[in-house]
Amino acid sequence: MLKRKAVTLAVAGALGVPVAAFAQNVQIYGKLYPEITSSKASGATTTAADLSTLATLPAASAAGDHKSRLSMDTGNSYIGIRGTEDLGGGLKTIWQIESNALIDTGASGAFAVRDSFVGLTGGFGTVRLGNFDTVYKRIGDPMSILGISSGNHISSSNIISKQAFGTSSTGSFNLRRANSIGYESPELGGFQLLAQYSPDEFRYSTGTGSTASVTSKNAELWSFGGKYTLGGLYLALAREIHKDFFAGSSNTAGTIASPAATSSTTPGLGTTVRSKDTSTRASASYELGNTKFGGDIVQTEYRETGGLPGSFESQKHNAWLVGVAQKINNLTAAVNYGKSAKGTCTLAGGVACSTDGLDGKLLAAGLGLSLSKRTMLFALYSKLDNGASSQYSNSTSSFTPNPGADLTHISAGVSHTF
Repeated sequence: MLKRKAVTLAVAGALGVPVAAFAQNVQIYGKLYPEITSSKASGATTTAADLSTLATLPAASAAGDHKSRLSMDTGNSYIGIRGTEDLGGGLKTIWQIESNALIDTGASGAFAVRDSFVGLTGGFGTVRLGNFDTVYKRIGDPMSILGISSGNHISSSNIISKQAFGTSSTGSFNLRRANSIGYESPELGGFQLLAQYSPDEFRYSTGTGSTASVTSKNAELWSFGGKYTLGGLYLALAREIHKDFFAGSSNTAGTIASPAATSSTTPGLGTTVRSKDTSTRASASYELGNTKFGGDIVQTEYRETGGLPGSFESQKHNAWLVGVAQKINNLTAAVNYGKSAKGTCTLAGGVACSTDGLDGKLLAAGLGLSLSKRTMLFALYSKLDNGASSQYSNSTSSFTPNPGADLTHISAGVSHTF
């Protein structure tokens, strides 16, 4: 313990943090996760004419494939500082500052871009304020491969918690949300409730007097759910609501996107066009000895109201994932398979809408060899099959797949936690 404190103080001094700040329980922690990845995209829908006979919603024009390429990826590497202070009477302050560790390029990154917060915990539960993963993300995906739940080509969120058309992150439900207020209840008999809210900081009025224009946009987020644990059994149910994110219009073809939702940085300004995107996820897993199995069932809907006839109104689809993981001595092997259905869609005014080809499948596998409690060699594989119109992506490289392209990734690397 004394050695860890000495290291913490030394690193804190190097980072310019006042040593006096560590007159409490403080820990420096992190993970270094570099991997060499071979990736390619093939089988894209090659002509716009082909796309026009399929789904109505995709915004991208048809184009070709991406040749195989090698990259070094460190998206799952991070470093953080966290601590607690005992305030007496069972009340504690908790805090954390976490940042990316770009050990592949050495490029500077924004400070505290990962889960960072300050809060209080006690008999009432825990309250946190800051930038952190939503409840939907935190309590779902119990079958993450080798502990990786996002930012990697094996992540199940790439197929079950995202949008099939377009590439804007507004369509994702597996995310971290800034300006959040979070609450976690005490655990009671294995049950725990969680809730999170993020307001729209950029909601405002423009102009003065008779020319004043008040935005009807209110891009707020609600995320809530509950989980239950009993021995090796884990159950969770989460729901997330995105108001006025306009994921539908932001990702769909320009001819059917609502102009009020996409024409300015304040979608819905002076209009009655609104959006409400929702996703509900049920998760379960069970551990029996060194074997774990489980999965997720998800229903997601993107909806807009008040648009002109022929503009985007809704798209709704279901998705699911199953997985199994097995430990044998210092080896861990895991396989996941997920599928997203094409769903249904509507355009305002009863205009016909097709979702043909908006389906997708993901097969992901991982093998880890633990050399110690902190160091692991690993190999990863994934194959994401897009329907002829869909544009799901698990690429961690610079390319964005075209509609219908199937992505294949193979990685190998070393992980060290501290």
